Amino acid sequence: MEVIAQADIQTPDSRAFSQLKTVLWLILATFVCLTILAKLVQLSMFFDGTIYASIARNMAQGHGTPWTPYFSNGLFSAFAEHPPLMMWLEAIGFLIFGDTIAVEKCFSFLTLLASGLLLTKIWKHLHRDDVRMAAMAPFALLMAVISGRVSWAFANGMLENQLTAFSLAALLPIVIAYEQPEGPSRKRLPLIAASGALTVFCVATKGLVGLFPLAAPGLHWLSLRQISWRHAFWDTLLLTLIVAAAFVILWQFEEPRDAIRRYLSAQLLPSLNGQRGHNGAGWAAVRTFLRVSAYPIIAVSILLIAAHRLGIKAPDNIRQHKLRLRRAAFLVSVGLSASLPLLLSPRVSSFYFNPALIYLSAGLSVISTPALVGIFSRLGPNGRSRLQLILAVVLAGAVISVVANFGRPGSDRPTIDDASKIADAACSGDGRCAVSGCGSVLQDWALHAYLQRRHKASLEDDVDTPHRFLVVGANCQENIEGFRETGVELERYRFWER
Repeated sequence: MEVIAQADIQTPDSRAFSQLKTVLWLILATFVCLTILAKLVQLSMFFDGTIYASIARNMAQGHGTPWTPYFSNGLFSAFAEHPPLMMWLEAIGFLIFGDTIAVEKCFSFLTLLASGLLLTKIWKHLHRDDVRMAAMAPFALLMAVISGRVSWAFANGMLENQLTAFSLAALLPIVIAYEQPEGPSRKRLPLIAASGALTVFCVATKGLVGLFPLAAPGLHWLSLRQISWRHAFWDTLLLTLIVAAAFVILWQFEEPRDAIRRYLSAQLLPSLNGQRGHNGAGWAAVRTFLRVSAYPIIAVSILLIAAHRLGIKAPDNIRQHKLRLRRAAFLVSVGLSASLPLLLSPRVSSFYFNPALIYLSAGLSVISTPALVGIFSRLGPNGRSRLQLILAVVLAGAVISVVANFGRPGSDRPTIDDASKIADAACSGDGRCAVSGCGSVLQDWALHAYLQRRHKASLEDDVDTPHRFLVVGANCQENIEGFRETGVELERYRFWER
């Protein structure tokens, strides 16, 4: 197989194939610059990512503990929305570099970089005997990053970024272990054990939805039939035992046990029974899944239709073609296994599917790569060279865009400005402070996030904890006697003083 693959690439169109790889890298780099880096270098960040960064910063400064993460007095004084692993890792950055926005921005970029490198490794190991397909890793990366809200999540420090990286890291040892399925157990089992440990990290990042790497041995057997079903069964059992053992061990200690109980009672069980979600499960979740999958599906459909119209046929090597389809099926099935828990959950947001989309997009890339190669080869030498030049110029413009956006407020400028005005008036600058809130302002998660992240200020319900300053939102039922206007103008709220 190796000889066939090597011979296949040494064809008259090998220059075209090399140019195609360059084109794909140029497109990928441009897309990453425009949709991720240009936003990542701004001050704005979606409030989820800002909350995680605030918790990590607080943890690094001794506020809250690893098992009782602290956001603010007014919101998440004992954070139980997710397991704490991401905040732990981000806190290391704050311990090393101090309280700087560069920590959360670089942390998000590192998850992007790690995910890209790991997906490339998996792709090359899967296609180790297919040189041409192995070289098309940039196409798989491009298809992944255009999917759903993948690029948006990496620009905003979302939890799904770390889950993506850890799940890819958990899948890689399994793929490597099954390259030589008949090899001795002493070589295979350490890799499976490593995958089990990394699956523990997945669960410690996002909870039960991180269990999907457990399905990989069985899906590998179903799709590729390179291992026996006995190997798949025992390897799955080993993975499961490692994950179970990790949490049995944690349960023996008081702080981890209390943290798990808080997570179950505050997040997991209410989400499963619908108390904390109303936009998921059933057809609503399926529609969300189809919507976020639309871009790669449309791209593949266009390529396949165009190839058919141009008379581009499947490769003559039938055995290789079938093997590619089996590998595509494996990647797609892993993506579907990651999606299944979300399709059953009453609480679903579009970015929850990001880890699943990475695998689905990679599988679709396998299917459409021959069509892409055939279409590109029809452009002709001059057309391909001109396309490379145009894309290089576009990439240069994208890099300039990243530089131009560095340090700009971004889309959350009004909220960032409001948080600064509130803190300037209410906080002395010598430590943490708090302001009261009334009405809709208490549901403004972005204001909560920027007050805490940038100013270490808590926004608290005035009924429970009255403070000198009050931020007044819509539907405020507060008795305003005893308050006066501060003269500080906010974008959406009024700012009063007792």
